[in-house]
Amino acid sequence: MILILPFALGGANSAVWTAATAITHLGWAALALALVPSDGRLVLRMAPVAIPLVLLLGWTALPFYPVLAPRLIAPPAAPDLLALAWCHAFSLVALLIGCATIARLPGFGRTTATWLCLFAAALITATLALRAFGTPEMVEHLVVDQRHHRFAGLIGNANAAGIFYGMISLVSHGVARERWRDGRIRARTDVPIGAMLAVMGVIVTLVLVALSQSRTAIAATLVAHFACNMGVLSRRRGRSAPVRWATPAVITIVAGVALWLSAGAVLDRYAALGAGGSQRIAILRHYIALANQAPLTGYGLGGFGTVNQRQLTPDTVLLVGDFGAAHNAPLQLAIEAGWPGLALVALALGTLFWRIARAPAIRSNTISRAMLLAVAIAATGSMVDIALNVPAIAALSAALLGIAWGRSLRESPAYPAHDETHPAPWPTAARRSAKAAPAGVSPSNRPIAPRRPLS
Repeated sequence: MILILPFALGGANSAVWTAATAITHLGWAALALALVPSDGRLVLRMAPVAIPLVLLLGWTALPFYPVLAPRLIAPPAAPDLLALAWCHAFSLVALLIGCATIARLPGFGRTTATWLCLFAAALITATLALRAFGTPEMVEHLVVDQRHHRFAGLIGNANAAGIFYGMISLVSHGVARERWRDGRIRARTDVPIGAMLAVMGVIVTLVLVALSQSRTAIAATLVAHFACNMGVLSRRRGRSAPVRWATPAVITIVAGVALWLSAGAVLDRYAALGAGGSQRIAILRHYIALANQAPLTGYGLGGFGTVNQRQLTPDTVLLVGDFGAAHNAPLQLAIEAGWPGLALVALALGTLFWRIARAPAIRSNTISRAMLLAVAIAATGSMVDIALNVPAIAALSAALLGIAWGRSLRESPAYPAHDETHPAPWPTAARRSAKAAPAGVSPSNRPIAPRRPLS
């Protein structure tokens, strides 16, 4: 709930809601680290990722004390926003580490994905109810760009809304596959209700992605669904063709229906894609030059808007005059934290993805792979838009990435799972299978045939 609720509050993009969500995430992370057991081996395995992030927090805190090295540390461009932005960055680091720690418990990823889908479904239902039965003022808030009638949900930005719905569609995809697999393992004759509900969630969220008319969100979401399908097909080469292609065919049909429902508006937006290409390149060049003016410590977290307004010229006022974000997360981080800050983030994320890629459990777990692809959608949106500038999307991405990282830590040969020592407080798949097994066939009371005497 703490990950979905901020999306109902404008993405927690105001100062009050950003502070409230940051404090909530910090409290949750502290509770997770305090209650979940750990040991020295876990600390050593998490250190290559955690140390660069801690150094990043220390590096971005230097503008609080510019008197330490006046020639090295540039004064913050927005001192009133520095503390808030630093607290938000601290909460993201804590949320990532806290989710990785608690995700070692069996079943945490599956349970979190299920509840994410349920709370997102409730939010989507409430949003569509406001769209259908709300007052004209509410409808105007849910729709931006009156010429194209782009659906922005309760976030207030159509591109960010498209990224959010795309991420939820990937999580629903993973839940649907996992529920379907459980039904096949238990040899149930009826259709798994959970899998069907998750498939309906995929359909609804894909339609909402298309209605947002975000070109980046549409393309990234469809590619992510295709990649998730290909990952499943690569593991099922030994099965028959109908079994291998059943679910990918359903997902393909769903994607086609979603695009068909809003094909006119989507194609109109893609038709204007070529006209903005040169403008995007000019924007990137302008912000690279801006980052090079304070290459070490940058202008302080949260200071992009102030610096952008100060550096306007008659040649750039029409290009970036109304920008509150750089529409490129790495460049904005370089402007606010300097190139060393960007290098620390790249080092931490590179090490994290290298660890995840080496874990066999991630490749064989549908939900973990779906979570990583959902984070990839947000990362793609942050390269050309403001996806990760929305605090709610950044927190959701950190949580999903932390869960995938924690699963790789739990099932690594060098750090075995402690399922018996620290059981999960929720019902896991193993417990459900044991409960569903009929009496008289469990391994503990199965009759053993007497051995035949040797001749």
